[in-house]
Amino acid sequence: MPRQAIGSILRFTNYIVEKIDFEYNYDFQERKVPIDFDVDYNIEKNQNDFKVSLDVSIFKNPKQNNYPFSLYTRVSGFFQLQNTEENNKQAPTLEKNAIAILFPYVRALISSFTANANVNPLILPPINVLKLIEVKSQAKDQT
Repeated sequence: MPRQAIGSILRFTNYIVEKIDFEYNYDFQERKVPIDFDVDYNIEKNQNDFKVSLDVSIFKNPKQNNYPFSLYTRVSGFFQLQNTEENNKQAPTLEKNAIAILFPYVRALISSFTANANVNPLILPPINVLKLIEVKSQAKDQT
């Protein structure tokens, strides 16, 4: 009996860069700087479509903390989910997958932008998306 092709029930359709805010610190005193960044996410659902937005802040308060710059960006990805009752049960897992799919685009954007801004190109480390969601969910529950 031939096997049926297994396809993904999650489809990544597009992404956009909604915002980039970059501030150069002219007072930066050259030193080795550990990467200080924060990632937050938001998910907006509309039946079988959803939008995942990743907000990344890097080097907040550059003058006070002697960072070379600060950068904030919001990147949103658009996804479609095949509508079945079984797929709706898997939605939370698929949302995590959507964040994991989108994050490399954010990393590439930040690397390219910082290189073109004529500062040392910044390459964000890969992150554990499951851990990120767990930590952010706990923080939201406590507020």
